[in-house]
Amino acid sequence: MLTKVIRISLVLIVCTAFPLATIAEEPSYRILHVMSYHQSWKWNSEQLKGFKDGVGDLNVEYKIIELDTKRQSDPEEIAQKVNDAENIIKEWQPNLLYTNDDNAQKYVAEPYVNSSLPIVFSGVNRDPSEYGFIGAKNVTGVMEYEHFLPTLNYLRKITPDIHKLAVIVDSDPTWKGVMSRMRANLKHTDGVEVTDWLLVRTLDDYKSSIKELQDKVDAIALLGVFNIKDSAGNDVNYEELLQWTAENSNLPDFSFWESRVDRGTLCVVAVSGYEQGLIAGQMARKILKDKVSPGSIGISQSTKGQPMLNITRAKALGIKVDVNLLLESTVKQGYAWSK
Repeated sequence: MLTKVIRISLVLIVCTAFPLATIAEEPSYRILHVMSYHQSWKWNSEQLKGFKDGVGDLNVEYKIIELDTKRQSDPEEIAQKVNDAENIIKEWQPNLLYTNDDNAQKYVAEPYVNSSLPIVFSGVNRDPSEYGFIGAKNVTGVMEYEHFLPTLNYLRKITPDIHKLAVIVDSDPTWKGVMSRMRANLKHTDGVEVTDWLLVRTLDDYKSSIKELQDKVDAIALLGVFNIKDSAGNDVNYEELLQWTAENSNLPDFSFWESRVDRGTLCVVAVSGYEQGLIAGQMARKILKDKVSPGSIGISQSTKGQPMLNITRAKALGIKVDVNLLLESTVKQGYAWSK
């Protein structure tokens, strides 16, 4: 009887000890995430959500730095946040750096190219060679290539008589790559040309440009609406800029991001922030869990685009949208400033 008790006790000890050993051996990881913009910006929050879903069930601790370059352009403020990120990398020693959108690459990721720190990016518009990413042993990520041709085709389904376009950008260097791709894709369009590529720096210039375009073109691509200054040199709130546009322009307008439709732009075929982050998170999982070299994972791009239309803006422009097209679209009602 004593022998049986001892044997049972040993079995119980072995069975209970084994799971504890498994839990104790589960690896944990540290990821520093640097946003070009801010967490409350839907584009950034969707990328982070997608990234975490892509990483999956790994045990990860995150630290987040928000450069906030969308809402303010003070060089000293940006420099301080970059310094905070550098201190975290030095002292916390993350297992991976996740950077999204171009400013995070320029200010934070670029100095660590070909270092021992794995880097995964998403939401990048500019050519990755500008940051030294091509051929780098420790870098991979996801390009944010806007859906120009799908958006243009979508616009022409909404209102067919589109032949001349104007494109408006601000001083952010992000738009250099966007315009280059748009120019390359124009040769695949049927009877559409861009007659005006406008770099706008001030609010007065923006307003006068919109007014002058009313009789020159059939539609406007509203790209850069952030780095624009008022007469006192202060940053103009882009939401107020888009509200003014909706109230003062009779031209159909388009862009490539959902946030624009909410704020009065007629239509987009939106780039998915979630998909950008999801692909990046899947890359990070391979690097952390499977020990795959970042440089061996090819730089990718997201492919899904969602047609979106502001029906209130369409009605204000006198456009009657086909019912079948509405069924294929995400339809927005009203404007953000009136909700």
